[in-house]
Formats: sequence, C-alpha cells, structure tokens
Amino acid sequence: MEELTKKKAIASHRKMWNWIADETERSKNYVDESDYFKAMKVPDGDEPAFDSYCCEYAIQQNNGEFIGACKYCPLDWKSESDLAMCEVKEVWGDDEGLYEEWRQAHVKDNAKIAREIANLKER
Repeated sequence: MEELTKKKAIASHRKMWNWIADETERSKNYVDESDYFKAMKVPDGDEPAFDSYCCEYAIQQNNGEFIGACKYCPLDWKSESDLAMCEVKEVWGDDEGLYEEWRQAHVKDNAKIAREIANLKER
C-alpha cells in the first residue's frame, strides 16, 4: 500500500464509506469494504490494513506497528477509548463503537450508519 497522508487517508475513507452507503441503499443488501475493493478493482493484497484507510494511515504513522497505532487515527469516532475506538465507545464498557454498530445493524440501518462513518469529524 502506498504511503498515505492524513488528507489522502480521510478522503479515501469518505469515498469508500459513501460508496458503501450508496450501494447499500441501491441494492437493499449488506455491502462492505470487500465489495468496495472489488468494485474499485483493487488487487488482492493491495487493500489497506484492516480494510481501513484510517487504520493503514495510523499504522504507517506508528512505524508499521499495529499495537498503539489507534492513537494516530485521523478521525473522531466519538469514543472514550484510545484503542479500537471504532469498535468500542469506552475501554471497559459494553457500548459498541460506530463501526461495530454498522457491522451488526440490520440492512435498513446499514446505509445510515455507513454515511455517519463517512462523515466523521477529523481529530
């Protein structure tokens, strides 16, 4: 994967998640990151880490290390956690983060949550 700037990571994140929201609305089916990479003809193995441009950027900022990279995430996931903030709202809580909400939502809610993910504010 190419070296990402913060601006490029966020732009790529927004493009992917808006596409996921649009395709979910259009197809009325569950659409995810792998569908996006197939549609964009991204060769296998060239996808960003964890299928996330923000994760890829954070890992690049953390010298290629996954452990501790979340502190470099360029987006505000509205979480009190600094580890996997996309998946949990607080370190020891049961509340799901926005990405985890999207993964477990019914198709009718997926597009709405995907659009919210696309439009997260920068940190």
